[in-house]
Amino acid sequence: MTFRLALPLALAAALAALAGCSTPPDWFHTLRPSGAAAATPPAAHAGGRTLAVGPVTVPDSLARDAWVIRVGETGVQVHEHQLWTQGLQGEIAQALVDQLNRAPLPEALWADAGPTGSGAGTDLDVPASLRVRVQVLRFDSLLAPEPAIADQFRWTIECLPADNALAPIDAARYRVVRSGVREVSQAAPPADPAVESGQQRYDRLARAHADALRSTAADIDAALRASAADRARDCADAPR
Repeated sequence: MTFRLALPLALAAALAALAGCSTPPDWFHTLRPSGAAAATPPAAHAGGRTLAVGPVTVPDSLARDAWVIRVGETGVQVHEHQLWTQGLQGEIAQALVDQLNRAPLPEALWADAGPTGSGAGTDLDVPASLRVRVQVLRFDSLLAPEPAIADQFRWTIECLPADNALAPIDAARYRVVRSGVREVSQAAPPADPAVESGQQRYDRLARAHADALRSTAADIDAALRASAADRARDCADAPR
């Protein structure tokens, strides 16, 4: 009789232990602004010219969906259940596109990274003769002692070959118009009470990185406006 009671109790304990060791859920994050924040006036890009955003390059350690968190002075840790909605390169490219298209760009330009977010130019709906190339030099996320980021982006505005409608972008034949570096090192914004408490620190980091990209997009926008004369001289299809 004792044996028959002990077996179900043991089974229940084993099931409880398995439940306690179950895999935690995946959490997905994005750097792109919400639909309302990224809204663009209807038909803003109708008949306009395309500004290709990308390619975006990142350090090899960051070329993944999972988050990479700095630990101490020299350590890094991959958080397998904290994920970007796509590869970090594409996430950054499309976040910049959303920010650049929030208000009309000069000369009817329309930013586009293509459906894959590659910005390579080969998958754009309208071939581009102007490009923003982005290098991510630093993209640090820190959880301790408080959530904070340290980002560094190098961007370059380039004229592309006039015949790029017939061939993929040829990196050997572009002309640099403007370039710059944006560095952001700051604490993450306050927690959003709408986010589950266990995820708030990650959400804070994602919003801090998004803010850094918003500032980078503003730099690029300003450079486009300031380089009108240079582009009229050097770019094949620039307005004259």
